Amino acid sequence: MGAEQLPVKVGYEVGYAKPPTEHRFQKGQSGNPRGRPKGAKGKPKAVDTRYGMRPTEAYLRLEAYRPVVIREGEKIIELPAIQAVFRAMGVSAMKGNRFAQRTMAEIVTRMEQQDHESRLELFQKSLDYKVSWDTEIARCRAAGLPEPMPVPHPDDIILFPDDGGVQIAGPQTKEQKERLDAALERRTEAQEDVTYWADKYRRARTEAAKSRCLDEWHWEQRMFDLINDAVHKRYKVNLENRSFADSASKEGKTLEEFRKDRALREEFLG
Repeated sequence: MGAEQLPVKVGYEVGYAKPPTEHRFQKGQSGNPRGRPKGAKGKPKAVDTRYGMRPTEAYLRLEAYRPVVIREGEKIIELPAIQAVFRAMGVSAMKGNRFAQRTMAEIVTRMEQQDHESRLELFQKSLDYKVSWDTEIARCRAAGLPEPMPVPHPDDIILFPDDGGVQIAGPQTKEQKERLDAALERRTEAQEDVTYWADKYRRARTEAAKSRCLDEWHWEQRMFDLINDAVHKRYKVNLENRSFADSASKEGKTLEEFRKDRALREEFLG
């Protein structure tokens, strides 16, 4: 009989994250023989460096918004690099660093001034646009000419003189105008169908006929309310022949209920 082979003794206990010697990676051998996969984390993003593409600005943006990890008290948090810089500046300013105080105050003041100027410029341009088109529309009406339909419509531009705010309550592009027109057309069809089925319901003689008419009535009423709830108040209209049955949709609440139902369904389906 040959000599009995004794088990090889390792210098540590074999267990989780401590494999036997024969299963450990050998010195000089990569743990991933196929190498790093394409698009692996850490690969630098490509920037278009052709003439006129402003690559330096692109690289600056990449660095400014690159996530960095910092410690804040007992917490480790991740922030964009530029936010981490401003946070450090704010901490230094609060500790009495005069350079940080002056720099931060200048940045904030300049930013607020630019915002104020941009707000006033937008308000003035919106006011000029609104007055110009209101004048043109009034001229066409007085002359019996077709009324122009600019996008955005001057009636959709709401101005707030107290703070220089501007709100556009309607479509701002041709494509948005087309979608709004299609939605309002469907709402008109829903109103016609509500009136039709409400009349059919009142004329029905059997419970089966009444039930069918009521289902159609409520379906079209819900379609009307979904669209009417979604548009700005300037485009809202009242539904005629509204059903107030418990199963019928409610004015001003249908869209919100629809969104909740969809969110719950998506959560359930995962």
